[in-house]
Formats: sequence, C-alpha cells, structure tokens
Amino acid sequence: MKLQKVILLTTAILLSSYEVPSAFAEPPQIESALQANPSSAKTILYLNSNRIENNGATQTLSGTTVVKQGVTYVSLRSLAGILGYTVTYDAAAKAVNTAAPDGTVARFRVNTKTYEVNGSVQPMSGAAYENKGVLMVPFTSLTAAFRIPYKLDGDRITLSLGDPNAGSGSGTDAGIPQNEPPTAYFRTAKDQYQIGEPVTIYDESTDDENAITSRDWVNNEPVFFEAGMVEIKLSVKDKHGLTSTYSKQIEITSDVMYTKEEYGKRIAPPGTSIDINEMVLSFDALPYTYTIEPYILFRTSGPESVNEEGILYRDTISGPTRLMAHHKNSLNTKARFYLIATNRNDTAVSIQIESAGLAGPSPHPEVTGRMAGARYLQSTLTGNERSSQQIEPGQSVAIFPQLNAAVAAPGDIVSMNADLTSDGPIEYTMLMVRADQDPIAALPSLPNLNPNEAIVRGTFADSTRVFTYDGIVGQKPERLPLTDNKTDRFQEGMDGILNTVAINSGNYGVLYKITLNHVVPGTLIAFNPRGGRYFGSARVNQQVVDIKSSGSQQSATVLYRTKDQEEKVEIWLSPASGSNLPFALFFMPLSKK
Repeated sequence: MKLQKVILLTTAILLSSYEVPSAFAEPPQIESALQANPSSAKTILYLNSNRIENNGATQTLSGTTVVKQGVTYVSLRSLAGILGYTVTYDAAAKAVNTAAPDGTVARFRVNTKTYEVNGSVQPMSGAAYENKGVLMVPFTSLTAAFRIPYKLDGDRITLSLGDPNAGSGSGTDAGIPQNEPPTAYFRTAKDQYQIGEPVTIYDESTDDENAITSRDWVNNEPVFFEAGMVEIKLSVKDKHGLTSTYSKQIEITSDVMYTKEEYGKRIAPPGTSIDINEMVLSFDALPYTYTIEPYILFRTSGPESVNEEGILYRDTISGPTRLMAHHKNSLNTKARFYLIATNRNDTAVSIQIESAGLAGPSPHPEVTGRMAGARYLQSTLTGNERSSQQIEPGQSVAIFPQLNAAVAAPGDIVSMNADLTSDGPIEYTMLMVRADQDPIAALPSLPNLNPNEAIVRGTFADSTRVFTYDGIVGQKPERLPLTDNKTDRFQEGMDGILNTVAINSGNYGVLYKITLNHVVPGTLIAFNPRGGRYFGSARVNQQVVDIKSSGSQQSATVLYRTKDQEEKVEIWLSPASGSNLPFALFFMPLSKK
C-alpha cells in the first residue's frame, strides 16, 4: 500500500557541528535472524511503537516508528542493523551512508528532502531529521533504495527480505519507487468514550505521490449517544483508482458526559444543526432599531422559472448597488443568464465590483441559494472578487465573467449575490438566452418578461440594515426576530419594467449587519428557522458559517459561543434564495457543567 511514512534514521548529527557521532562510528552490533539467513527473513515494524519482530523474535528499536504529517519515520541505525546493512558517517560530506550486502549505497543528510542511491539524487516524501541522537528518514526511501517489498496491514508494516520478486512492487533498479496503493490509517485519542463525549480522530492516511482523491468514512461521528462497541472504518482512494481500508473499534460506556441536547448547545461546532426544547418565541425580543447603508437592491428572481428567452429585469441605478439573482432555465435547451451594463450617458462610467458569489447551474434551489450567499460573504472578507471596468458612452457590456460562463441545462438554477458601485447612472439588464446566442446582439429584440409567478422582482432602496446593540446580551434567553414583516418590515420599491409598486417579501437580498457589543461569557448564539426549510450562511466574527435546517422550529444551527469573558460579536447575513422565511437569532446562557 502506498505508504508515505518515513523511517527514523538514528543519528546525532547536527548540521552546524559535524563531529563524527559515536552512534555512527561503527555499524550497530545487532544479532538477527536476517544476518544468519537473509533469504528467509520477515521483519515486522509497528506504527507508533519501537517494537520490531524479526522471524518471530521481538527486538526494540532505538527510536519509535512515528507518523508525522502523513510520513512514517523509523530509526535508521536499529533497522539497518536488523537488515544486515552497514551504517557509516562521512564527515567530509556531512552525510550518513547505508550500504547493503549487494553493494547498493543510500546516502542521507539531516534536514533535506532528497537522498542519493548509488550517486543518483532521489526525492523523499519528507525531510530526514535528528531526534536525540537518532536520524529519522522516510520509510519509503529505504524500501525504494534497497528494493524491499513491504505490506501495510493496520498498524503493522511487514518487510519481506530475500523475496525472489524483490523490487517488482517497490521500486526500479534506479531506486525510483513505482506507484503503490495508498495507505488508510487513523487513530483515536483513546479507545473508550462516555456517552456524549467528543471523539477525537486523527487521519494519518498516506500516499507515496500525495494523491489521495477520496476518503470514505463509516461511523466517523464527533460523538455517540448509545453505549456499546462502535467500529470506525476509513477507505481511501488515490488518483490511479487504487484503494485501502482500515478500521478499528472504540467502546462507548454507559456513563453520560452530555445528553444529545446538552452536547448540541455546549459542544457542537458552528454550522451544526441541533435540537432544542425551548419555545424560542417565548424569549424576550431585543429592541430592534436599525440604521441603513444606501445600497440599492436590484432583485431579479421573478419569474423564477424562465420559459422563454427574454429580459428578466431592467432598471437604471447610480452608486452603490446590490444584485440578487435567482432563476431557473425552463427551456428545453441549454441557456445562459447575463447581467448587461449599458452606459446611456455622454461620458464614460466606471463600475467597481466589490464582492460577489455565484452558484450553479444546479437543479437544487436551496443549494444554489446557500452557496451563492456563502461565496458572497466570503468575498466580503477576502476581497477576491474586486475588479473595475469602464463603460464607454453607448456601450453595453456583459459584466461578471463567471456568470457569463455558466451554461444552465434544462431545469438548472443559477443564483448570484453581488455588491458593486458606479460613478454614474448605469442601465442594468438581466436576461436569459439560448447558450449559443450573443446576448449583446440579441438585446434589442428581446421581449420584457412578466413576473408570472408569485415571485418578486424590483428595485429597493436602503438595502443594508445595521443593528448595533449596546445592551447586555446572554444574561437570559433572548431573540432577534428578522424577516417577519412585524419587527422587521419588508421593503417597498418599484418594478422598473412595469413601473408598479413592488414589495420585497422576505427581504431577500437585504444585508443585515448585526453588532452585539456586550455578550456575556458562555452564551450560545444560534439561528432558528421559523418558516420552514432553510439553507443559508452567516458571517460571524470573520468566519463564514453554513446554515442547514430541515425547517423544524424545534431546531437551530449553532453560529457561535462566547468563551470565558465578555465579547463583542458581529454577524452578517442575508436571506438565502430558495429558502423559507422568517427566521430568528437567539441567545441562550449556558450554565456551567
């Protein structure tokens, strides 16, 4: 199996001072069955142990066979002696030479990721290093250099010495290893856990080309709530399609650390959906007053299902602009969506894109809505979508290249959220045409499509709502209801094509910036769906957190927990396209366990 684990080479060599170390002055004097009869020896190494078996005889290595960053390391001096090889130190070259009976010589240097086989430089999967006088080198470098077949089974590495097929599966005559299967391996922090106790798993799977393409787990759960034996299994696959599987059992005792609900509130990481028994509507509501930032929302989601080529929405906007688009291709052929910016002024106008998130094409509206929102929020942190371009007088340009490139099959949905600004009026047109059509050429002849579903489109002013709260949060259960048209009223705007009043039901596309300046220690902050299934995201203290809810009002998604002192918490979120509203945030004190 493809083992990217490195052998611990025994050495006292330090690159800054190259005295001949006593550890390498003479070859190690280790009696072994291999030296007596090398043609019949089998040697077994044990991961995370200094134990080694040679034809049934147990010996001790001078260093523990360890896994570091996916590479296994073994003690050179001990292993070389058991294999019957000679180890010497070359002071002039500052290198350790290991020679096999057949004349093959491998040369290693501390803190380097290459080694030499009969003078030919070869790469290693990790750098050799010195630890308490023991030189550690990648295990696969030795098996490749000396053409030693081996097999990994769980935590056992079996070397077959004197095999007539030696080299056929582990390397060529030049010492360059051929492709080997990956090695699935993991360990748990311990073998016994209580009910509700977090389980810690360390994935230490390796591959000689560092090319593991998939990991499939069974029972890789962060916690268990039933007593008994649990088998955890991991299967890995490399880019060549070769696979490896490893499993181990842990015991869940009948002792209880946390119930399922307690674990969810206290331990479950942000983004986890948890069950709650509390009636959130019984919590006191924070006094909701807000200020605004003057972004004008260009919402284009009606019609959601587009049955013909045409203009989905159009309006002229100057200055800070927010785009929210969510449409489904209902043609019987592939199509593309475009946002066309037209400059009808006598002078050039500059457009700056500040942040953007595109998702789809996909047949799943909740997924596209969530991913577009998450990528948009992530771009507000990284600035990776920032760009600018100048639109000349009379010019029309399809902005957002990533949107232009998205080809939607019949039934596919495309979602997008973005912030941009212009230094003059720009006519924005959202349209859909067949995938092979030129949108600029088609624009003059395209019809205006009516929002023939109960889906809103329109232009809405003041689309960033800023809620800053200076009171104490978390001393008692509290909530902040949003998008309910009671505490948080819906926007009123205009349909720029029909010139009629439009109501932004749900406030889709509005960005909520919530700052809580005084949140007490040990407070759970969670998202509670009130209107049904919700897939979205929130930016919480510079981290984007996924929200995935089946829609039960007795469920919530963990957003954040304050630690052991008062904190300022900042939350940004925008109602996700394709999801149901309203929703609420709640704040719950967690008593000490």
